[in-house]
Amino acid sequence: MNANTQHSVNELARVVEPHAVESWPARETLTLQGWLLRFSDGFSSRSNSVSTLAFEGHLDGAIDAVEDAYRRRGLPPLFQVSPASKPDGLEQALIARGYKHKPSTMIMVGETAAVAAPVDDIHVSERADPDFVRLTLEGSHSPDDGRERLATLARLTSPKVFVVALDGGEAVSCGASAVTGDWASVYVMRTQLSRRRRGFGRRVLKGIAVWARSQGAKGLYLQVDESNAAGRALYAGAGFRDGYRCLHYFAPESQT
Repeated sequence: MNANTQHSVNELARVVEPHAVESWPARETLTLQGWLLRFSDGFSSRSNSVSTLAFEGHLDGAIDAVEDAYRRRGLPPLFQVSPASKPDGLEQALIARGYKHKPSTMIMVGETAAVAAPVDDIHVSERADPDFVRLTLEGSHSPDDGRERLATLARLTSPKVFVVALDGGEAVSCGASAVTGDWASVYVMRTQLSRRRRGFGRRVLKGIAVWARSQGAKGLYLQVDESNAAGRALYAGAGFRDGYRCLHYFAPESQT
C-alpha cells in the first residue's frame, strides 16, 4: 500500500485506529453520538481525548457536550483528529471555535516478519517487572506521566508483553506491546540517555516483533512525535514507515 496517497492514508487510519483505541484503554470512557470520550489522569493525549472514529448527531451540540464532560472532570477538552475522523467537518469546526493543536504525531507501521529477528540479552515478560517500571518512570515526561502509562498498560486485557534490553546485566531499554486481532502496538519505548544510539531500542523492537508474530499479528504500529528525528530514524531503520498523522486539538482556555 502506498502511504503517500490520501486514499491509502485514509484507509490505513481506518484500519489501525480502532486497534490503537482498544490497546490503550483509558481509566473512564463515555460514548457520545458515536465518539468515544476517554478520561485518565491528564497526561497521555490518547487516553485523555475524544476518539472520533464514528459520529451520529449534531456537531456543534456534540462539541458542547464534550467540553462539558471534560471540564466536569477537571480535564481540558481534547479531540484526536486523524484521517479516519468523523464527521468530515470536525477539524474546521474546532478551528472555528479557537482550538489549536499540539505538535503532530506520526503513526508508523511495519510488518512483524520484517522487524522480527532473534536477539540476545533481552528479558520478555507478561508483566511489568521492576526494571520496566523504573525505565518507564525515568524516561517519561514526569513520574506522574509514567505512572499513568503504567496504569494504562495494567488495564489491558489483550495479550501483552513487556520487553527489557540488558547491557552487562543492567536493564537499559524497554518497550511494551499488545495484540488486538492481526495488529500489535509498540508502546512506552524508553532507553537510558547514556545508552541511546547503541542499538538497545532496536533490540527491544525485534523482541516485541518476535513475540507479536508468535501471537498471530502481521502488522505493527507505533506513534512518535513528528519532530522527533532521532526516534523516527530508529523506527525507520528497524523496518517501520510513515503511515499517517494524528493531531490533538485543545480548547482555547487550555492554551498557554
